[in-house]
Amino acid sequence: MKKISDFSKRSSHGSPKQVSLLARNFSFLKRKKSMKTQRVPTNNINKSVSVLFIEARRRFKDSEIRYDLLGNLKGKTISLTATIQYIGLVPKIKSYLESKGKKVIIKQGAYYKAHVLGCNSSAFDKSADTLLMITDGTFHAINNAIQLQREIHVFTTHSLEKINQKEIDDYSKKILTKQKKFLAAKTVGLLVSTKHGQRQKKIHEIKDTLSTDGCAERRIKKLDKEIYIFEANDINTSEFENFPQIQIWVNTACFGLARDDMRIINLSDIMELINSNLSSL
Repeated sequence: MKKISDFSKRSSHGSPKQVSLLARNFSFLKRKKSMKTQRVPTNNINKSVSVLFIEARRRFKDSEIRYDLLGNLKGKTISLTATIQYIGLVPKIKSYLESKGKKVIIKQGAYYKAHVLGCNSSAFDKSADTLLMITDGTFHAINNAIQLQREIHVFTTHSLEKINQKEIDDYSKKILTKQKKFLAAKTVGLLVSTKHGQRQKKIHEIKDTLSTDGCAERRIKKLDKEIYIFEANDINTSEFENFPQIQIWVNTACFGLARDDMRIINLSDIMELINSNLSSL
């Protein structure tokens, strides 16, 4: 196993010194629950810097919200979620749906109630008739739909779209193709992000859905594969061209990184595959 640190270009966020200065410049702001200072690792494993995370929540006038579009939603129960920019609309949308006779389900999400991320769909209740996300665009919604294998309606305040079953099935076929490619590959690159919120434990310590006889890296090696670990703050896929020996990349960072790139498969998409193949060895 070999480790290559920071193979991508330097982050556009600047040097650790610049990031630290940015945090100090924001120190005059009133600290709220949504403003969190955390220690974040740098490229130097022995150092970290303080970074102030500020949530950017949109504000809306009622006149800007097309409530009438929500009348097209079917089913008696609706699981309601939102990305962080739209989380403030959840109570208003909930009230409107309830006024139309719907039962609205709100669960604890990634950090807040109803809060979804592209890689965290825990706020959804799969037992609901309809899944509804308030957000702008389909990036988060399609990632959640793939994870849940359920259609998701997307409300942008001015339009109502849907991630349909065909889109989900098409992606599932891509995963199957990638799994076959992974099994055939002899040289594998494991992608690890140092970015806060995406950073995994060192890949040799990942044990998600693994049995107790070994970790991810060792178990992949048992499939007769050579493993290289690539760790970076920003994963720049254009840099892959510099490593032609890598036959497939296994992603442990943002789920969406692998969605439209046939060179990359998410770790979660091979864990069951690894276990089932090892059990037959």
